[in-house]
Amino acid sequence: MTSQPHAEKPDPSLTNTVKITRRVRREEHQAEQIEKLPKVPESLIGRVICAHPEIITALAALGMSLIFVLPADFLTVAAVIAVVCFAFGWAHLAHLPAPRASFILLTTFGVLAVLMGRIFGDFSIVAEVVGLGVMGAFIAEMLRRPRTDLLSSVAGNVTGILIVSTAGAWVMLEAETLWYFLLVPGAVTLIGGCIGMAMSANWQLKWRVFTGILFSVIFGLAAGAAILVMEGTSRDQMVLFAGGHLPSLTVALVSGLLLGVVFGIAFASLTVLFSGDLAPSTVSAAVSQAFIPVLAAAVPLYILARLLVGEGPTLA
Repeated sequence: MTSQPHAEKPDPSLTNTVKITRRVRREEHQAEQIEKLPKVPESLIGRVICAHPEIITALAALGMSLIFVLPADFLTVAAVIAVVCFAFGWAHLAHLPAPRASFILLTTFGVLAVLMGRIFGDFSIVAEVVGLGVMGAFIAEMLRRPRTDLLSSVAGNVTGILIVSTAGAWVMLEAETLWYFLLVPGAVTLIGGCIGMAMSANWQLKWRVFTGILFSVIFGLAAGAAILVMEGTSRDQMVLFAGGHLPSLTVALVSGLLLGVVFGIAFASLTVLFSGDLAPSTVSAAVSQAFIPVLAAAVPLYILARLLVGEGPTLA
């Protein structure tokens, strides 16, 4: 019988090469995954703000409530400040390729919406500003070189224009009899949503969404009821201050409930959209995210103001 040849032993040098290659690939893959993680600022304050943009939202809402004791003209100034704060970090938050162009575009049309609303006193003029803003977004892309990430850039800029255009509703609110009546409850409702988001920071996403809506509704109901539960002279003075347009307790509760639901959904949407890879990685991006609910809050407040004073279908 002929003996079968023994199997050749693998070359140790080749085996080591394969192991080294696998280890290098693993390390490269880990480095790629780490590179994809959102970067955070080095300072403690920056990390806290990026992790909790609702802190800035709460401070802005507190500033909103302080305008209650100031002339209505300060709403215009506050709206312009909010537009600039949002526009400055929107490109970083949405990962747009041309931050400077986006900032100029959003600031221009945001301030234009505020000025047109102030001059004409009609919220319908904001729709025309939005149309011009969409055209401006396409013109900005035509002038940009190179046109990398074209679709995401256009979509991000158009979305930003829609957000900054809501600042025009703040100016419209100045002309309403009950602008101060809705301003404080709106601010309190925003603060309630911020508290809910802060409390549920480490919870699952679905529970964060639920908590944000729940706290917004609770604070909205409380704010709507607190103003109208006053008795005696203080209530009479408030009716006189409101020009006889102070709504009933039921209407106030319904208004607070509606504001709570709308603001809560806004907080929930931001939580879902800007999480994971899209979480803010710079302070400017976190500030931009924080001012989205502040700007958008003007639209439901303006609609309620018109309904409560009888311009259109009345709730009072």
